Amino acid sequence: MKFLLLYKGDYGSSLRGPEMRYASLAVELLSLGHQVILCGRTGNKHGIPAGAEFVSVSRGYDLLRAFFSANVVVLHGGGPLILLFAMLVSFWGKRLVLDSYVPHWIELDEVVGKSSKKDIPKLLIKAYFNVARSLLGGLVFDKVIVANKRQLDLFRGITAPFLLTHDFSRISVIPFGCERHGGHDKANGRLLLARLSEGRICEEDFLIGWLGGTYGWFDLESVLSAISKAILKNKNIKLVFFGADGRRQSELLSFVDEAVKGNIIFLPWVEFGRRFEYWAGFDISLVWGGEGYENDYASRTRNFDCLTLGLPVVQNEDDEWGERLEKSGAGVVTNLSSLPDVVYELSGAPGRIAEMHHSMLNLASDFYWSRFATALEAISVDSMSRGRRLIGIVGCLLLFPALLFFLVCSVFIMIFRGK
Repeated sequence: MKFLLLYKGDYGSSLRGPEMRYASLAVELLSLGHQVILCGRTGNKHGIPAGAEFVSVSRGYDLLRAFFSANVVVLHGGGPLILLFAMLVSFWGKRLVLDSYVPHWIELDEVVGKSSKKDIPKLLIKAYFNVARSLLGGLVFDKVIVANKRQLDLFRGITAPFLLTHDFSRISVIPFGCERHGGHDKANGRLLLARLSEGRICEEDFLIGWLGGTYGWFDLESVLSAISKAILKNKNIKLVFFGADGRRQSELLSFVDEAVKGNIIFLPWVEFGRRFEYWAGFDISLVWGGEGYENDYASRTRNFDCLTLGLPVVQNEDDEWGERLEKSGAGVVTNLSSLPDVVYELSGAPGRIAEMHHSMLNLASDFYWSRFATALEAISVDSMSRGRRLIGIVGCLLLFPALLFFLVCSVFIMIFRGK
């Protein structure tokens, strides 16, 4: 079969989350004997797997040809033109799969509430467009794949008012994938981190890695305050961030006492393809989501890199990952008040860290990319009838004016809120 994997990103030497997923998924599909077309804004040999074809979304004719040549079209996002192409080829027997791993864009109250008034309309337009695309996917696409049970419930809620429970079987939970452990050496990783930090990281340090961005919704003020208490008990504990600019570094350091500022290390982003070499040098990874969607989804995406490395995770409570980590013994789930004690105890327990490392590697086998590819093969078999698809499209077109009305109302409510 031929799979078209579309995300409007850049497939180069530094891959972000969605591009990384599609590049890794392409490798697995190719290994199973399928053909793969990757679509994005840009791509080169560093980001496009050998054997995969690349088509730029800016070349409309080539993109349309790619849609018609594929048997299965997998969309992660996409604007009105891409959705129009998808609807068009669906009537030629092409199977449509909505990769809806990011429905948190329809839950933007936290982000909108912290934004300037000039940014509110743009954010709400994006949010409501994702509402429309989710509705279209739930009612028209052959399959919808989601990352966790929370997203499963979301899409069931989207479809239930219109088709009751008849289409629940078309929505499948397929978690992210992870790479197999590549034998990355901790000592070498520690050496690379020491060089990158220009000597601020030493061999005897207990290193905590924050392996993602430092965005405002993470509530890092509380996290840094808690870690500071552990550092005061053990000066070898160091917390490492990547990619924070000078202004953000100053903001984060303002949350900690002067005595522990030297233990908060800021490093530049490392080359994406070499991240495992560096991250293997950490003792634990700290994964701490904010309230709302972030805690259930986005902050947990880094757990898959931790699975590859066997890197133990310390995190706050959530609906899914916490249960996995505690049941397997691969991590610790705690709260802010207990975080200092947890970190301090782990810093002096190398035996327990080693046990968590092995448990993390054992847990990883459930999330290999090969499982994702096999599941995608299976869900690509069923196809929606033309009549059923037409009903879904017409229904969505009739509902879109109502979404537009609520968008306008939301803009006014957010702009004039509090007045």
